[in-house]
Amino acid sequence: MWFKGRRTMERGDFKYLLLDALKDKPMHGYETMKVVNDKYGGFYMPSPGVVYPTLQMLEDVGYVTSRTENGKKIYTITDEGTGFLKEKKPVLEEIIQRRQKFFKGPRADLIREGRRLARLLFHSHGELTDSQAKEISTVIADAARKIEAVLSK
Repeated sequence: MWFKGRRTMERGDFKYLLLDALKDKPMHGYETMKVVNDKYGGFYMPSPGVVYPTLQMLEDVGYVTSRTENGKKIYTITDEGTGFLKEKKPVLEEIIQRRQKFFKGPRADLIREGRRLARLLFHSHGELTDSQAKEISTVIADAARKIEAVLSK
């Protein structure tokens, strides 16, 4: 995601969000995904492909520990992780500010509607018929042309 030429998440930012989520209580990976998503008003749901490797890296460097409970790996921030998060508080605050700027105002409505469209297209129930797919493609192409016209004003 981009905001005036900058990404809202730079390489390496996500580890701060995970540590920040874990500072309040131990949790499993999917819980951390939900906490991060909730902290950003539903605009950023990290994927398991991002969460679990980052949790493993944080465990490897000693910032979190894990234990298995009821078949789930529960992650807990360590004293070293808490210290690192405190030391990097300005970095975390900058990440949060950057994301808040991106997701405020009219842009938030656009993102919400874009996500709604994506859910309809990719999480719809059942298969699309060729006719439905063609009609939806036409609607999206028309919307794209109208959006281009609005942006060119």
